Amino acid sequence: MKRFTLMVLIALLAIVSLFSAGSKEEAVEKRIAPTYTKDGRIEVMFWCPYTGDSSDFFDKIIAEFNESQDKYFVIKERNGNYYDQLAKMQATEQENLPALCNSSSETVGSYLHSGIVKMVQDFMDTDSSYKTNLYGNLVATYGLDGKLIGYPLGQSLAGFFYNADVFKAAGIDPYTLRNMDAIHEAAGKIVEGGYAKYAIAEEHSGIWANYAFAREGFYCTDNNNGTTGLPTKCLYDDSSNGFADIVERYYNSWADLAKKGYVYPFGAKIKDDLIPALGRGELAMIVTTNSYRANVNDAANANGSTYGFVPMFSVTAKGKQTGYCASGNGFFIVDNGCEEEQLGAWEFVKYFTSPNVQLRWNKMTGYLPLYDEIYNSAEYQEFINNPENAYIKILIQELRKADNSAFYAFTATNNVYSPAGATCLEAVLSGIPVK
Repeated sequence: MKRFTLMVLIALLAIVSLFSAGSKEEAVEKRIAPTYTKDGRIEVMFWCPYTGDSSDFFDKIIAEFNESQDKYFVIKERNGNYYDQLAKMQATEQENLPALCNSSSETVGSYLHSGIVKMVQDFMDTDSSYKTNLYGNLVATYGLDGKLIGYPLGQSLAGFFYNADVFKAAGIDPYTLRNMDAIHEAAGKIVEGGYAKYAIAEEHSGIWANYAFAREGFYCTDNNNGTTGLPTKCLYDDSSNGFADIVERYYNSWADLAKKGYVYPFGAKIKDDLIPALGRGELAMIVTTNSYRANVNDAANANGSTYGFVPMFSVTAKGKQTGYCASGNGFFIVDNGCEEEQLGAWEFVKYFTSPNVQLRWNKMTGYLPLYDEIYNSAEYQEFINNPENAYIKILIQELRKADNSAFYAFTATNNVYSPAGATCLEAVLSGIPVK
């Protein structure tokens, strides 16, 4: 069996990406009459991929919204996961599209080029009642040149959860781990010192590398990560500006961590394996997003341990440490040809992202506030004054210092990049040479 190097895998990734990208032809402008309920309200169809507790929460908020006014009536429908939903939208005639959908931040680029959404900024600009100032990293992720494509409904950050007891015993300040060299040094101290069996693990996804590369100031594809046009090539092997060296350095660092036995077995499931191991103190760090706060909190409580979260590290010490790339989830207003239904969708977006709803949503999910009014509220301050949530204060301080260097870390073909990136890391951790 031939041994594939990382660069070969990346080349395959680039080829697949080219053929996976595509957009729906722009719909011909035509006015479609709204659908009305029996009591004369405008029906607003909302496609939502959520399941479980998050879906139940949305049902509750939709019921509240429908009760709060008599002009619009929101109906929620599920059409598979994020990419199933997008595929169905692109195969659906305009008049049968919903007025609203939500999707992962990873899909902003896909929706930008899909030809099926309206810029949320257009609704914001014509609504004199809208006064919210979102955190800058959210505008960078959901926007194009400062104009919002979609609207965030929950913010999370990439980074790593850590077992605070392990770090305290090892005498390591987790907030000094801002680059791969620092991560590597800490990992050695933790494992060789007997403070934990494994130093680090990564949730099974390929997106974390692109976060690290974004902190170095590099896009992973051309056309500014697909924001100014569909991506046509992968830039991982671009040696003209030093990016290829950064990519090689990143994966070599992971390879060395694995070779020394510092990495938790790759492919382990985050909820079933990694988070329980973190709670037990068997594992010191998990690279993921802070949206798993509730799960980590449960594991910590079950084992009498404590934890925290640090925003994503860069590859080198020269990486930018301002403006962390946002993750999470957002709304998209769909161009279904009916202005009245789209206006109803915007009203629901405002309702769901209002402080009253967001306070409940943030506490349930672990998402971070979207803006200062939520963070400064007495209810949220009481929530983060709980010792187990104290680390959130540090994250918000980081967000307040954020600048617009936190550009969009994903690409319009992220559904291809993510599994391919995971395959690359798995190959490297198993001993296949990076170069």
